[in-house]
Amino acid sequence: MDKLLLKLYNSTRFMDYLDPQKKRRKKNYLMLMYALLGIAIAISTMTLIYLINGYSIDRNTGEVIQNGLIYIDSKPESADVYLNGVKQRGRTDLRMVVPGGTYDISMYREGYREWKHQLILEGGSLRRLTYGRLVPEKIDSEVAVGLGGIPTMTTQSPDKRWLVMSYTDNPLLFGVIDLSRPVLQLDEILLPLELLENKQAGTWKVIDWSDDNKTFLAEFRSDAGSEFVLINREDPTKSINIKKIFPTLSFDYVTLNERKNDKVNLFDSPAKILYKADVTAKTVETALTGLTQYKSYGSDTYLYLTEEGSTENHIDAHLKVGDKDYKLRTLNKSDKYLLDISKLGGAYVVAVSSASENRAIVYNDPINAIKNNDFSSIPVPTTVLRVENPEQLSISSDSSCVMVYGNNKVASHEFEADRSYTINLANSPDKESEFDWVDGQHLLYVSAGKEYIMDFTGSNQYDLMSTSAKFGAFADKDINYLFSFNLASTDSEQSYLMRNFMRTKADR
Repeated sequence: MDKLLLKLYNSTRFMDYLDPQKKRRKKNYLMLMYALLGIAIAISTMTLIYLINGYSIDRNTGEVIQNGLIYIDSKPESADVYLNGVKQRGRTDLRMVVPGGTYDISMYREGYREWKHQLILEGGSLRRLTYGRLVPEKIDSEVAVGLGGIPTMTTQSPDKRWLVMSYTDNPLLFGVIDLSRPVLQLDEILLPLELLENKQAGTWKVIDWSDDNKTFLAEFRSDAGSEFVLINREDPTKSINIKKIFPTLSFDYVTLNERKNDKVNLFDSPAKILYKADVTAKTVETALTGLTQYKSYGSDTYLYLTEEGSTENHIDAHLKVGDKDYKLRTLNKSDKYLLDISKLGGAYVVAVSSASENRAIVYNDPINAIKNNDFSSIPVPTTVLRVENPEQLSISSDSSCVMVYGNNKVASHEFEADRSYTINLANSPDKESEFDWVDGQHLLYVSAGKEYIMDFTGSNQYDLMSTSAKFGAFADKDINYLFSFNLASTDSEQSYLMRNFMRTKADR
């Protein structure tokens, strides 16, 4: 019986297959199913794409909105975070998914001043606020070490461990302090008597440190002129007077090449010739001709100014990388130019300024910009930072930001977010003071004998402690301390190095 029923069922299905109408209905049914399945897949794909790009539905209005991601961190860690005045769940470091818009963000930790920042978040974007540095409400200080006389020069190694200073009364004597020690002490090193050709009294100016953190290039200035010396703080007998290595070569300015302790750039400004020299091998080669000012990076990269090929009232800025030379910009002639160059990732970041133009021109990856410019052989600037009478231009230590200062105003640019900021300073910097990058995102400066710190955006301008306008303050590697200089009294020849705590007592 079962076999008969099965045979009958198969026979019926075969007859349906032979029926054109039933066959057509079945085909239409399958086509409809495939279409519905395709629509479902398309909707799912589009929904997934929208979700990935931060789109969602506002539960209150029913409107489609696009979210962004904010990642916020602080030092010290574990700070409470407020978004438009509303306390968020969790503490730093913290990730927040919120709709695109403008937000007032603040962080607070007991014993520290409130950190504030206004953020414009674009939908679908990620903003990293990883530079939130909390400053104690009260800066505790202590005398770290007595310095004897008043230094005329101070300098700190790139690793922030070594502090070196010199004194007018004996230019061959240097004081050295290891800032990594729990208890600081002043050690002395004496340069060889025969190191300097000039025996007159003078002062030192440090140009740069090598990457070994023990050798620095310094210029000794006196009425008799200048001498350039590679000073070895670890073994002063290995210090080198560069003029004695190249006695027949004419040069009036020296910089390190590739930040090596035996590679230098020798500049003959009257002849407008730049040489690249090896102090150990005692070899010299011509790097550039026809230049008036330069800034080097690495072994064969130069940002430089030249009047060759330019009109009477103009000067050209060029970037030379190896054998390739790129024109960046034509600038108005001025009595002062500012240049800086670094690398962010694998691309160069460059800034140039002519004081007469009241601005700084900034480029992020100018070489690629030139290659992608079909209408001109010069790159389009990334941004233009405007200040009157620019006095200082510098790229931060991690190359993430650039700043220019002039007429009590700072303009800065953040490369990752591609945003520029204009900052009116609450306190005018002292004439002897310069802005120093304490890290990649914070600037230090002295006003009325007091040290100040601020974010590169201009937010959170806080006074810290008293210090010398000439020397400012030096941080340790983790910025747990700032070291400042104080006189015993206004008429005293005694000075002290102060240790100022950047964490509260509970956090040390």
